[in-house]
Amino acid sequence: MAEHPNLDSGPRPRTRRQVLKMAAVGGLAATIGGGAAAGLWRMSRTRRLTTTRTQMGTRVTVTLIHSDGGEARTLVTAAFDEMERLEAILSRHREGTSVDRLNRDGILHDAPPELTHLLAESIRYSELTGGAFDSTVAPLVRLYEAAAMHTGGPPRDSEIDEALLLVDYRELHVDGNTVALGRPGMAVTLDGIAKGYIADRAAQILLNGGAEQVMIEAGGDVASIGGDSRPEGWQLGIQDPRDPGALLGLIRTDNEGVATSGDYMQAFSADLSVHHIVDPRTGRSPGHTSGVTVIAPTATEADALSTSVFVLGPVTGIELLNRLEGREGLVVTKDQRKITTPGFARRYSGMSVTRT
Repeated sequence: MAEHPNLDSGPRPRTRRQVLKMAAVGGLAATIGGGAAAGLWRMSRTRRLTTTRTQMGTRVTVTLIHSDGGEARTLVTAAFDEMERLEAILSRHREGTSVDRLNRDGILHDAPPELTHLLAESIRYSELTGGAFDSTVAPLVRLYEAAAMHTGGPPRDSEIDEALLLVDYRELHVDGNTVALGRPGMAVTLDGIAKGYIADRAAQILLNGGAEQVMIEAGGDVASIGGDSRPEGWQLGIQDPRDPGALLGLIRTDNEGVATSGDYMQAFSADLSVHHIVDPRTGRSPGHTSGVTVIAPTATEADALSTSVFVLGPVTGIELLNRLEGREGLVVTKDQRKITTPGFARRYSGMSVTRT
């Protein structure tokens, strides 16, 4: 299961060998479209507001078009306030959050609806992917983080096998506002889905407040919603997994979510073979994939599917997307082959891919 950069506004420790590498843009970069879209931007320049802050342990950029500049700034503040509120519920890194309390006590009787909703969604993706997505992967992720901090390398096989005994989405129980973990020592993490969900929620606040177009980019996850004022949509650049300063190509998207997962985002070994993306079924980092980008109706779903497809790999992962109507994706293998769904291939420019 892929974990995106931590849902935590504070700094994260690095390993003593400094092999932990954080991507500057997280896999996606927004650009202004050409043609009619560029003309609209020129006409609407005074109505465009872009604000970047650190949230969820990553750089979050909010861009919106609004007829009133003062109201736009008020809305942006409200959007970041909503991100902070949700992070204070869903982060596993902050003491006292709902997730922290669940992981500490093994049961939570007053779980907020946002938490029960996302845990139920995570179970759904676990069932859809045969366990490739699993929010109970937290003990494994903690193990890798601790090993990288203390030894600069991966955990021992015996430690991985022991942690695997605590990973099983079927032992995560959601009943109303009560959430329980079936085994002592189990823990959950929503880092593979919550960032997209938080971006969706914040984008909806902006749209409900009168924004004509909204895009939120949060460390590789993008939520874009709005009306018909930008017919050509947003143009996004996909980061090259092996060259932080280069793009693989460009895609267009509008009223959709986009998410990228990559082995370069948080690596625990210099060769990127050990990193923050852990297969919940094996306890090891997948050896077949270096990057995944998924387009879906929401950023929540794109986030979860990019996590899942990275673990499943270029064959099974693309097959999964092909079965899901309206979901498209790109997989970059470890040897840097680029494999896409047919719909994704029709929307890209600037890169050579293999269509399936």
